[in-house]
Amino acid sequence: MGSITGHTKMRSILTAIGLTLTGLGVCVSNAALVIDSLNTANVINFDSFTGAGFQPSPGAGQLSSDSWAVTGWSDGNLAFGGTATTGDYARGTDSDGVTTGGMYAFIVEAGNAALGFQPGGSDWAPGTLTLRLQNNTGTTITSLVIGYEVYVRNDQGRANSFNFSHSANNVDYTPILDLNFVSPEVADVTPTWVSTSRSTTLSGLSIGDGVLYYLRWNGADVSGSGSRDEFALDDLSITAVPEPAEWGLICAMGLLGVCGLHTWRERRRAQRQLPSAS
Repeated sequence: MGSITGHTKMRSILTAIGLTLTGLGVCVSNAALVIDSLNTANVINFDSFTGAGFQPSPGAGQLSSDSWAVTGWSDGNLAFGGTATTGDYARGTDSDGVTTGGMYAFIVEAGNAALGFQPGGSDWAPGTLTLRLQNNTGTTITSLVIGYEVYVRNDQGRANSFNFSHSANNVDYTPILDLNFVSPEVADVTPTWVSTSRSTTLSGLSIGDGVLYYLRWNGADVSGSGSRDEFALDDLSITAVPEPAEWGLICAMGLLGVCGLHTWRERRRAQRQLPSAS
């Protein structure tokens, strides 16, 4: 299979279905991932991430710690605005099974890097990954449409979870049970990366202009014994939407690209299987 080179093709795909790409793997802002307009999908695909760690002003292959915080690694926790560019936080790039706990850029399919986790006995089992958002739309956000892919390489005889929750204060988190994911306890005979789509609408919110909001993924042991599977997060899409009645009208009129998010994902996968243009 060939891979897509550069971001031009990705941007053209998104434009064709009405999406705006505001994150290309590295989301950089002064304090958080900024949501600056309604009805626009903020897409993070991690293709620029190379497993080189986190900094407030990220360099090549890094993610912004102004947006991301992490707990659960034996090397210590990463707070918002912190720096972690070695050890557990910077395990580099890999496409197969790994044995060292930490965060990787896992190549889950040709041309597709994802934000990866290898849990271990004292690493991310349990652990959390938190994304900090800031409302900069000029109005109160009452709903967020969230979509993402969970990848797992089921090569070990232990089941682990990769679940989602959200919070207005980064203290009290509300789990969304429908998004819970648990890897199989019995390892695959021939392990490969397998993706599972997750999506939800967080309604009844009241995120004022300039206010922060938090999305969290957490991992933990569930059953079995021994080593743990590899996990990865990819194709994260976040859209601030209007009230339900207006939202339905926009979708009916075909004006909002996130209504076709599934179509975009399928087109993206298809594009990765086309011969490279370079």
